[in-house]
Amino acid sequence: MKTTLLTVGALGLSLLGTGCVATHKYVAKTVAPVEQRVGATEAKNTDQDKQLTTHTSEIADLDKDASQTKEHLRDTDAKATQAGEAAKMADQKAGAAQQSADGAKQAADGARTFAEQGLNKMDQSMQAMNKFQVAKEDSVLFEFNQDKLTAEGKAKLDEIAQQAMGMERYVIELQGFTDKSGSPTYNETLSEARVQAVARYLANEHQIPVRNISMLGAGYARPVADDKTREGRKMNRRVEVRLWVPESQGKAVASTGGAQ
Repeated sequence: MKTTLLTVGALGLSLLGTGCVATHKYVAKTVAPVEQRVGATEAKNTDQDKQLTTHTSEIADLDKDASQTKEHLRDTDAKATQAGEAAKMADQKAGAAQQSADGAKQAADGARTFAEQGLNKMDQSMQAMNKFQVAKEDSVLFEFNQDKLTAEGKAKLDEIAQQAMGMERYVIELQGFTDKSGSPTYNETLSEARVQAVARYLANEHQIPVRNISMLGAGYARPVADDKTREGRKMNRRVEVRLWVPESQGKAVASTGGAQ
């Protein structure tokens, strides 16, 4: 653009130098439009240069923003990766904690089951200890109008006392009876004397605690045979002896063959 202007200028100077007025005017008319076009072109070039400068600055700003955005993205990716690792570790810890909790629950369930079984067994044992059953029973017979023990009666008591000595808990129940002879009052007194004779023998000869002996004289209350016969009256003159033990002990005795 500048070369064209210089060429035109040189041409003008050359024509001026000739001194030709007409030529000078012609040249002036010819050069003026060219100068105007050249000026307009230079102005446009200047504007375009400014626009290019502005665009270049904007592009630089965009590049800078893009670089910052990439850095932010890298930071975000790094933080996301760290968060993922942290979440993974937290999940592993949660899994371990759940396993520990499950193990603790199983242990607690086992302990509760064991305790319940123990309580049930204890309750059953207590019920068995408080529930008595007869381990042995027999009848000691007496002579007519007598309250003295016979040799046969003592032998029976020896056997019962021997079995009671192997028991932790027991009660010996004594219930005395008579035949129908005599008045009811006399028979009650006689039956009580017979019961006391049995209890005295057990306490003195076998050291059976008196607290373990239960006594009752019932007179002619419950005959077991026909009192009209001699043999029947003999069977009615008796003291019934029962050895009571807790149900659990009774089972143990039965398993060893002690009860008869």
